[in-house]
Amino acid sequence: MEKTLQKTLAPIADGLRDFEEAFAAALGDHAGLIGAMAAHVLASPGKRIRPAMYLLTSSIARTGERPTPIDGAVAIELIHTATLLHDDVNDGAEQRRGRPAVNRLWGNLSAVLMGDHLFAKAFRIMVRLGDARILDSISHATERVAVGELLQVQEVRNFQLEESGYLRIIGDKTASLFAAACESGSLLSGTDRWASRFRQFGESVGLGFQIADDLLDYVGDQSLTGKPVGNDLREGKVTLPLIFALKHGPESERRHILEHISNGHAESSFSEVVGFVERYGGFAYARGRAEEYCARALDIIKDAGDSDHKLALEAVVNHVVSRQS
Repeated sequence: MEKTLQKTLAPIADGLRDFEEAFAAALGDHAGLIGAMAAHVLASPGKRIRPAMYLLTSSIARTGERPTPIDGAVAIELIHTATLLHDDVNDGAEQRRGRPAVNRLWGNLSAVLMGDHLFAKAFRIMVRLGDARILDSISHATERVAVGELLQVQEVRNFQLEESGYLRIIGDKTASLFAAACESGSLLSGTDRWASRFRQFGESVGLGFQIADDLLDYVGDQSLTGKPVGNDLREGKVTLPLIFALKHGPESERRHILEHISNGHAESSFSEVVGFVERYGGFAYARGRAEEYCARALDIIKDAGDSDHKLALEAVVNHVVSRQS
């Protein structure tokens, strides 16, 4: 976790430590192939944005002293991790978070089966929680993730994709788990009075997060993001910066760019595509939309009272749109 983000999350430092212990325990003490893959996953943990949002929203919603079970956050992060393993197989990824992807080291079959293993672990945890509302929230989010991934496959190299279609994809594949994390944190805090609003909050943050992530595919620093720029274009994924530029650029330039990217782009032409997207406002527009969704999220929690947890949650939202990795 980045040092600046770690400082921001000081109010839930103990909760995040409990989460890491519980997450490692959930992966189990398997030997052999499963153990090796689990150790590899644990060695590059990512930012833990979803567990952080779960802990912060539950702290804001809680009215009594009863601690919120960390199990909900563990289940959601297991599902998120499983989707990353499957994603890397779909994309033929070489790297994840600056290290070789699981599929690169152990093959596609092992990566898919490990993802399935993590899904099963997550659902066992949810059943043990014994709360039908949590099972409904997280299982619905998991279904949405699968739908979003299928829609993304369906729209590969569809350069007529509209912004509304793009938002449907990222809403399902990314924002759904953000929404479930925030809703579940509230539900497991002992009250459901904030659950609906926190679900909307998480959905907005997730949309902003994914738009910012798609921007980094064009203008990110590989040493910070842990993956090469241009991956989305190579894979034929059409994201918001390109959607906007193709809609607003002149026909002659548009045709020229489409020739480059219709069958994947050559490394030598990537700078041309970046220049086109920048010239016709794609980056500025996408950045503005990410900021808009995060501003919408902040508006949802504006009357959540004053506390260190609320300040930390606001800082997480602001981090989403300003992050470099």
